[in-house]
Amino acid sequence: MIPTAKSSANRLTILYVLALSAVALLTIAGQVLIQHSLERQLSDSTVINIAGRQRMLSQKITKLALQLHTTENPFERSADRRELRDALELWESSHLGLQNGDLKLGLPGSNSDVITQLYADLEPQFQSIREAATKILATPDDEIPLNQITPSLRQIMEHEEGFLSGMDQIVYAYDLEAESRVSNLKRTEHGLLIVTLAVLLLEGLFVFRPAVNQLQKMVQRLRQNAEDLKVAKELAEGANQEKTRFLAKMSHELRTPMNAILGLSEVLLRGRLVDNQKKLLNTIHDSALSLMGLLTDLLDMSKLEVDSDLKLRRSPLNPKETIEKVVDMFKHQAQQRGLELVLNMDDGLDLWVLGDENRFRQVLVNLIQNALKFTTSGRVTVDAEIQRHMAHEVWFTFSVTDTGPGISPEDQKVIFEPFKQAERDRDKHGGAGLGLSIAYRLVEAMDGRIRVVSQLGVGTSFIIEVPMARSFGDAPVRDEWEHDKSAPVEVMPALSKTHVLVVEDVDANRLVVGEMLSELAVPHQFAVSIEDGFDKMQNKWPHLILLDLELPDGDGFDFFSRLIARCLETDRSRPPVIALTAHATEEFRSKTVEAGMDGYLTKPVTLEGLRSVLQLLAGTSESNSPPAAAIHQAESEEGEVDDDPLASYPENLRIKLMVMYCENYQPQYQLLIDALSAGDPKKFSFTAHRLLGMAANFGTRKNPALKILREFDDDHIDLTHAELPKKLEDLRQHLDQLAELATRKTSL
Repeated sequence: MIPTAKSSANRLTILYVLALSAVALLTIAGQVLIQHSLERQLSDSTVINIAGRQRMLSQKITKLALQLHTTENPFERSADRRELRDALELWESSHLGLQNGDLKLGLPGSNSDVITQLYADLEPQFQSIREAATKILATPDDEIPLNQITPSLRQIMEHEEGFLSGMDQIVYAYDLEAESRVSNLKRTEHGLLIVTLAVLLLEGLFVFRPAVNQLQKMVQRLRQNAEDLKVAKELAEGANQEKTRFLAKMSHELRTPMNAILGLSEVLLRGRLVDNQKKLLNTIHDSALSLMGLLTDLLDMSKLEVDSDLKLRRSPLNPKETIEKVVDMFKHQAQQRGLELVLNMDDGLDLWVLGDENRFRQVLVNLIQNALKFTTSGRVTVDAEIQRHMAHEVWFTFSVTDTGPGISPEDQKVIFEPFKQAERDRDKHGGAGLGLSIAYRLVEAMDGRIRVVSQLGVGTSFIIEVPMARSFGDAPVRDEWEHDKSAPVEVMPALSKTHVLVVEDVDANRLVVGEMLSELAVPHQFAVSIEDGFDKMQNKWPHLILLDLELPDGDGFDFFSRLIARCLETDRSRPPVIALTAHATEEFRSKTVEAGMDGYLTKPVTLEGLRSVLQLLAGTSESNSPPAAAIHQAESEEGEVDDDPLASYPENLRIKLMVMYCENYQPQYQLLIDALSAGDPKKFSFTAHRLLGMAANFGTRKNPALKILREFDDDHIDLTHAELPKKLEDLRQHLDQLAELATRKTSL
């Protein structure tokens, strides 16, 4: 296909050039013809004018000759003589120029045979007049008789009429020939125009038409290619989505048994062990952690491959604190391997900047872990310093240096590629070779640079240069729900009278969470499905719900929605809901936040992580009483229930929920209006349901928005009802009042 297309293009190019050349030649010929015509017309005009002048000159000669014979005044006769001589000379030169040509007079002298013959017939009259006039000029004045007709004068008068008649014929012949030439020129111009149009027509038929057809075919092929590319893109995106879903599913399926292994081994390690049981359990636990690390790397790498435009958080972080925590995390491992882990850090790093602390920590963890893995003796040094200060950002330089075997120049070229390791260390140290690749991708996403400097037998340095925006606000307040990994595990007597409902369908996960809750002395109960959970809640209302997001009869979001509805129906305060999931992705974390859940724990659940979540209840309870969320609601003076669903929440979380309501209720209300305009009752009721969950956080007392939203929360609602616009306007006013209340509470 390509040679044919190329040959066709060459042929069309040649034809196009030939057609353009023909049009150009015709245009040039037309221009030349027009120029020649203009010159010829000018020449004809000159000839006709001079020929006509010859008649007047002959008459003038006759007149002057008569005046010489009738004028007595000598001065006048002298003037007439001079004038006659000049007229005769001009008459003679013009006569010769008309026949033979005269450049000075602009006469071509190219006469036709007809005109040449007319001049020949005129010649006797011309010669007779010339001879007679010459004789008169040669005769002195005193010899010319006055008032007498001399023979010379008679000769002039006799031949004048014949000369005038002959010149009339010549002028007429000149005029006819000029008109004939103009007619011929017009015909020639018409011919050139016709030929030019014919050439353009042929060019259109044999050049432009094939070219247009070829262009149409090319456009059609391009459109087809675009359609094919679109289909391929959609297939690729679909494959990526399938890959993401597969990874999420595999994450859940792999982390579920890992939850049991890590959780139970952690619980057993805290018990009484005999002989070498502790050693064996430590081996099991360490191997499980290694496997979990590999799983995390695989999921992170897959996420980075799918999401080419990785979105990083911008939250306040202190580089000094983050680096110290990461280094402290590896000190025990370094001691076990007989290595020295040294931290050299500039004091200037104790400042607040904006960045993604989790991703920054992940880069440092990968590099330090990699250095410890490949170093058998000596030390691993972590250096951190400020490279330069700028107006709105700070550039940092971090390096991790080891005294390991080093990396060859060949391996350095591919060391940051996925699944690549130094050839001689691949079998010795194992691993998937993803840590450095993940670090490289993350540093790039931070707009930074990472490079390696290594020498075989000496060691290796990984150097990172990364910018972080300055944080001009105050240092952030730590969230009370952040996991405190270093907190000691102890019994929580403040929760001895609380009740925790664990909705989990996997036996191993129930066993793990049950053992942990038992160790913390927290009363709990299990449910294996959504329906089972609500049955358990009917018997005893929980103070906290640990909710698995994947259940046999639905997902955790269905459970959470039903829980909100149940709370509204029964006027109960909603207990905090903590999502339990093996989906270790930002997408699922965001979904739980958007749904309105109160926390998020990733499986495998650790004892410290669970304890940090339970601090919510412990912090809002008296030592011998249940949490505030479970206290029977007091009646107000008006007999209404004076409830506060957020009473058991940490202050910063309450403020956060209030702020989230202020930011989100207007867009949600607009979605409600859009659904009404579109006539979509399901979307209308779904949006009303979300607003219902948001407004329920303000309690039921003096909250008329709940009544309207309950009516709207119906998939079969009649959107054409006459009272609906009035209710929507009332709802908007009630939602605005809640926003004002939230603003007052957050500004206190």
